[in-house]
Amino acid sequence: MIESGSAKKEIPYPAEMVFKVVFRNAPYTIDIIRNIVHEHSSNGNVTSKESSGGKFISYTITSTFDSADSLNTACSKITMIDGFMSMF
Repeated sequence: MIESGSAKKEIPYPAEMVFKVVFRNAPYTIDIIRNIVHEHSSNGNVTSKESSGGKFISYTITSTFDSADSLNTACSKITMIDGFMSMF
């Protein structure tokens, strides 16, 4: 369920979601994210873009989640990865 102002929208699952996460740039982070996404969803794709100085890196995650629980679990695990900064 997504809250938009005062209205709540029910998401019909399975649903394709696209979101971004930002990390401090570190080796193997993309591999960890890909493993989490593949464990909790189907058709997962993770792309990356490094900051101009190379200190930070953003990952765009596009995947189909079967349920809100799968999505929430994947997001929770991603936020626990060392170097995590934000998710949107």
